[in-house]
Order: sequence, then structure tokens, then C-alpha cells
Amino acid sequence: MDSRKLSIISLTSLAHFMNDSTALLYSFLIIYYTTDYHVSIVFLGAVSVAYTLISGLASPPIGDFADRRDLDAPLMAAGILIEAAAVALFGFSFVLTSEIYELVALAAVALGLGQAFYHPIGGAILSRSFGGGAGTLMGINGSMGSLGRAIMPSLVAGLVFAYGLPGGIGLFSVVLFASALVVLLGLRFYRKGQLSGDIRAKKEKMERRYYRFLIVFGAIIFIRSMFITGTTTFLGEFVYRLYLSKALAAAFLTVSFMGPVLGQPVFGMITERRGGYFSFSLSSLLSVFSFALFLVFAKNFVLSLAFYTIMAFAVYNAFPVLLGYVSQVFPRRFLTVVNSYVWGVGNVAGGAAGNALMTLLLGRGFSILEGFYANMILAVVSTVMVFLLPKLGIQASVKGVSGK
Repeated sequence: MDSRKLSIISLTSLAHFMNDSTALLYSFLIIYYTTDYHVSIVFLGAVSVAYTLISGLASPPIGDFADRRDLDAPLMAAGILIEAAAVALFGFSFVLTSEIYELVALAAVALGLGQAFYHPIGGAILSRSFGGGAGTLMGINGSMGSLGRAIMPSLVAGLVFAYGLPGGIGLFSVVLFASALVVLLGLRFYRKGQLSGDIRAKKEKMERRYYRFLIVFGAIIFIRSMFITGTTTFLGEFVYRLYLSKALAAAFLTVSFMGPVLGQPVFGMITERRGGYFSFSLSSLLSVFSFALFLVFAKNFVLSLAFYTIMAFAVYNAFPVLLGYVSQVFPRRFLTVVNSYVWGVGNVAGGAAGNALMTLLLGRGFSILEGFYANMILAVVSTVMVFLLPKLGIQASVKGVSGK
């Protein structure tokens, strides 16, 4: 591997680590907002819907813009920079408590916008740069994102313990700012045309068969993401209400989300060797069974943690599985924009719908556990729908494996 490609995998992994380190931030901060500042859980749920929806809707135009301009590295750094500003605003919300509702809403909007950048752009950079070997590398790259997501709750809890809420969150913001600068300077050499020759000079249209696959696949991802995000957003609050301990809630989030650190490279290799259809089906089935057992043993900390870790191992692998699958099905010249629709509309906007469902149920007086059971139904539906995928998606993934 030459030095430029080594820089690409290293710096996109750093970007993924920092980007995903914000993934559970809002879920974790909900505990402080509800317990220490008595912010309405329904308001916080509504804000989670808004910021997730913004992330989903912003991703396609960002992906389309990136596809038509040679600005992948600057755009990726810009996303982390916006996330840094969002984290700073969350910190200010604990200082200007009279404006806490307004600052939380503004910070969440900025967070959603910042999170719209990395995945479609990072996935396309890796697919263009490494071609048929991208599946395993996307898994390794994704594991860095999972590591960032896993350690953040405990890291922020430690910073808050040492420096207080505003100070601890402020330091986290500074780290994000510095990381954005490193990514921008380190990847300033990257030009997609130099590596793949497929930068589009003009607008082209995909064949209809690709659109049919994209619609069905997007619908499955949308419903699947409703289940995943709707449960993840309120997971920290759920554990806190069971054990009345912020430390246990942080530990649960950190330990369980270590599962994808291993799951991402494992499913990346499966995607590369057995095809995206197989890995996606396996991921869906395993997540349904493990989440069902998590609910059954919800009041047993050890068993619930074990089964949720397995669930996280199976389902938080969208980067190598979803985007790796897409790279096997679609022509490379469309990867960034297709990634943005699969990730933004399917994965992220679906997550917004899941948060909306959970918020509605909580507003109607249902418990978080009852809301989780409702989301379980969505998991089953999305898994059954895998069998509706057009043959194109099965055949293309197999050809992608064989290198034809």
C-alpha cells in the first residue's frame, strides 16, 4: 500500500472515529437534562426527531454536491467542524440555563447537519480508492467509528466529573475542532479523479433497474433504522431508570457499543467474501433475536448487557454492510450520491421516524420498555422484507465478490 492510500485509510478512520464519537452524545446528555435540569423528556424526544431528520435530509444534497465537485476532504472536515460547534453549544446550554431549551434545539440542529457529511463521502472515498478490497477496509474504518461511539459516554462522563458539565463538554469540542483541522490538512492531496478516473463531467442517469433496487433497499433500511435509532436514543435513559445510576448507564453504553468495534471488520470481511446480500441478511436476523433476548432479560444487568452487545455487534455495521453492498451493486460514478440516499434518507431519516414513534408513545404515557417492544415489531418487518430485494441486488453482490 503506497503512502497516499495509507494516509487515506488512516485519516478517514480518524474522521470516522471523531464523527461517530458524537453519535451517542445526545442520548447520554438526555440523562443530565432530565435529572439535573428537569427538561421535558417529550421535548428532548422531539428535538431528537428534528436533528436526525435534518441529518437525513441534508445528506443527499451534500452527497450530490460532493459527486459533482472535487471537495471530498474539505467537506468531510467541514462536517466534523460543525459537530464541534454543536458540542460547544451543548456546553453553553449548561451555563445559560435560562435559555436551555433554545440552546439544546440549536445545538441539536447543528449536530444533525454535521453528521450528514462523513458516511456518504467517507464510504465513496474508500470504494474509489481501494475498489474490490474496500469491504474489509471499510470494516476496519467502521470499527474506528464504533470505537469512538463506544468510548464517548465514559469519556464525557469522566470529563464532566473532572471539569464540570460546561468544562468537560467544552474540552470535547476542542478535540473535535483539532481533528477537523488534521483531516483537512492531511487529505489535501486527495483528488477522486487521480485514483479512479470516474469523476463525473456531467449529469448522467442510472438505469431503471438500479432505481428499483434503490427504492426497495431504501424502504428496508428506513424501517430497520426506525427500530435501531428509536431504541438507541432512549437507551441511556432506559438503563438509568432501571438502576438510578449515571455511572451504570455510561458503562452500559460504553461496553455494549464495543460490540461493533469487532462487528464492523467481521461484517466487512463477510460483505467482501460472501456478498452484501448475505451479510445484510445475517445482520438483520441476528439483531432481531439478540434484541428480543435483551428485552426478556431487561432487568438483569449482566444478561441484558450481553444480549445488547450482541445486538450492537450485529446491527451497527452499516458502513461496511450497507455502503459496501451499495459499492457492489452500483456503478462507481454514482457511489457518493447513492450512498447519501441510502445513508441519509434510508438510515438517518428512518432513524428520525423511529425517534418520532418513541416520542409519540412516551407522550401518550407508554413506558420506554413498551416503546422498545413496539420497535421490535419494526425489526421483524424489515428482516422479512429482505426477501423482497430485486435479483439485481443478489446477483451484483455475488459478482462483486468474485470480481467479475
